Amino acid sequence: MPSGTWMPARGLHFCVRRGAAAAGIRPAAVALAGWVALAATGPCAAEEPGNRLDLGMTPHETVMLALLALAVAFGMLTLVWLLRQQTRAEAENQALRTLLAEQSSEAERRAALLADDEQCVLIFSAGLMPEIFGRLPEAVGVPVDPRRFLAFETWLAPDMARRLDAAIGRLKDRAETFRMILTAPGGAPVEASGRAIGTHAVVRFSALGGLREELALLREDFEAADATIATFQSLCDGLDIAIWLRDRDGRLVWVNRAYASAVDAADAQDALRRQAELLGERDRSTIAASLAATGSVAERLSAVVDADRRNFAVVESAGPLGSAGAAIDVSETEAVRMELRQTVANHSETLDQLTTAIAKFDDKTHLVYHNAAFQKLFGLTNVYLDARPDQVSMMDHLRSRGVLPEDRPLRELKNEILAAYRATQPTETLWHLADGRTLRVFASPAPQGGATWIFEDLTEKLELESRLNVLVRLQGETLDYLNEAVSVFGPDGRLRLSNPSFAELWHLSDEFVQTKPHIKAIAKAVDVAILSPANGEPGIDWLGFVRAVTAFEEGERRNRNGEFQLSDGRIQSYGIVPLPNGQTMLTFTDITDARRAERMLRERNEALEMADRVKTDFVKHVNYELRSPLTNIIGFSALLRASETGPLNARQAEYLDYISTSTAALMTIVNDILDLASIDAGTMDLEFSEVEIRKVAEKAVEGIGDRLRENDLHVAIDVARAGKSFLADEHRIVQVLFNLLSNAANFAPSGSTIDLIAEQQGAELVFKVRDRGPGIAPGQIARIFDRFEADPVGGRHSGAGLGLSIVKSFVELHKGKVDVTSSRENGTTVICRFPAKSRSTLSDAAE
Repeated sequence: MPSGTWMPARGLHFCVRRGAAAAGIRPAAVALAGWVALAATGPCAAEEPGNRLDLGMTPHETVMLALLALAVAFGMLTLVWLLRQQTRAEAENQALRTLLAEQSSEAERRAALLADDEQCVLIFSAGLMPEIFGRLPEAVGVPVDPRRFLAFETWLAPDMARRLDAAIGRLKDRAETFRMILTAPGGAPVEASGRAIGTHAVVRFSALGGLREELALLREDFEAADATIATFQSLCDGLDIAIWLRDRDGRLVWVNRAYASAVDAADAQDALRRQAELLGERDRSTIAASLAATGSVAERLSAVVDADRRNFAVVESAGPLGSAGAAIDVSETEAVRMELRQTVANHSETLDQLTTAIAKFDDKTHLVYHNAAFQKLFGLTNVYLDARPDQVSMMDHLRSRGVLPEDRPLRELKNEILAAYRATQPTETLWHLADGRTLRVFASPAPQGGATWIFEDLTEKLELESRLNVLVRLQGETLDYLNEAVSVFGPDGRLRLSNPSFAELWHLSDEFVQTKPHIKAIAKAVDVAILSPANGEPGIDWLGFVRAVTAFEEGERRNRNGEFQLSDGRIQSYGIVPLPNGQTMLTFTDITDARRAERMLRERNEALEMADRVKTDFVKHVNYELRSPLTNIIGFSALLRASETGPLNARQAEYLDYISTSTAALMTIVNDILDLASIDAGTMDLEFSEVEIRKVAEKAVEGIGDRLRENDLHVAIDVARAGKSFLADEHRIVQVLFNLLSNAANFAPSGSTIDLIAEQQGAELVFKVRDRGPGIAPGQIARIFDRFEADPVGGRHSGAGLGLSIVKSFVELHKGKVDVTSSRENGTTVICRFPAKSRSTLSDAAE
């Protein structure tokens, strides 16, 4: 480095140790500030070059160096100030520690003094929890725990705890001192006193002992006795009973307001000042003598109150200080008692006139009262009832006489009776006596004991109710199941009774009918109209029904009936029947079907009559028109076979046989049709005679001989059990058997035998024709007797289907009947039953 030059350092470092002297730091700081100021001035204005200090720094660096020097100087000053403040704070803390130790020692000494005095001190500071010092002796029974001690209601009586809390509150709010005696849980007296010390409220609890304790207990007993006396006096003043106290000399020392009012005194003090007496002198002397002898007296005496002599129940008793008495006004009670006696007597006379049996029993179940009906109901004598028997023995007496019901055990009946005395509510039951009577037994327990028993004979009532209920139920069921609409209206025009048919006829709802509407309302509610008669004759409408129901003139209340037609096409028959008590019954019967049936029957009768005429005419014409040509054909066929007409070749003879067979079949059909027509027309006449059974059977077999030979069939006739003859139309019987054999020959297998059996079965003659064919289907049996019903299945020939129909008709004309049995194994059997008695058993047509 050249001589005469100085290079400043780029950084300055200061190290100040704790405890360095402030004088050493301050000169360094001043020197540093001088150097910085010198640098800031730049080149010196001195004239001498030798005096110029050239640091080689720019103006900007000079300013920065000056600012740094100032910052370092400020930090050094601040550090010096902080060190001085720390030293001062350490000195103050040491002084405070010393003072705190002295105060703690003082507080411990004071707390020890408080604890040694067997007392408890509470200190209340503003906004802080109370502090507790010391405690009371354990014998006092006060809680040791501070929290439980502060909860005064847990160890003091409620009213005492409330008074203590209120006193402490006044002490804290208004600095009001107090002193009171408390009773600890163990019964020991505790004195609580409070006063304000500065800003604190101090409450001191100390246990009393010796004379102070005895004095506190006496004061407490005195206050309780004084409060009790005041309470009783207040109660006595509120009673409407004259009460008084006398001293040993008999002078009045206290009376209540009722006493003062009874002796016309302004108040109790006025009565005492005047020594106003309620009772007379004689009565007082009697009471005084009784008190001297027995110490108490209870008499019924009289006195004048409000210018009216009244009766009093006087009670007076002697005591240590004198005597006390009370006079209860019983005038109204006596009046009520007399009135009650008179009322009871009147009631007894009234109850004796009743038919309901009444008896009263006391709490021992002894009879104390009964009316005449009770004696009559059970048949008891006056001697027995005057002995006042108890109810249990009375039940035994009645059971021995056979009066009480025997369907229940006597023990159960006695328990039921005794339970009625213990019940709190009236009880009711039914007794069914042995003689058939039914009693309603009502027991009402009395508050003072005993019970009143009421025995009501329901025998006649139940019988009448039963009859009435049966009658009402019968009438109701009858009306409900009638197709005829019935309604009954009262004298006010409102519906009283109706059946479902009435509501259904007029389309009325059940809810509407249950409201018992007026007939005018019904007239407005119906939705079908009554049409006027088509012939212009006067009819009826709802206005007519309204007049009939609401009219009360004798001339208008009469039975009426007729018919009308509704707008829906129905025809109704109505009836108006006046009933007693101004009631009216309306009946409506639907005769629509009857009128339609009547019209149909008339039309059908006319048609039948016309058909009968046509049928008769048809039978007459066909009888001639068919029979005559067939007879001619049959006759000419017979002439052609005769030898006089010349020989016939084989083909002609064959054709002639066909003609004879066809004409015979046609003649049979014509005869059957004519017979059926005659039967339907009622013109068929039977010619009855004694018919030989074997003869008609052989004729019928002979009639089908050609068919039997053609099909190699045989007929077995069995009439051995039928007798010789019976009463019938021989020709028709032969026709019946012929048709049955023809039908059997049509279905019987070739080479088989047809059975013709006749036998007597009771009062009937039975013909049976049985083949051995394939039988009849079960569904066809019911139709084989229908006309023109032919079943060719299994048969050789299909006829017109009239044979069996003719059989059924002829058998029924003989008052008989036809049955059919059929199976595939046994063939078909047709059974005809004819009556085998006299002519009187036959039909009218047969006769």
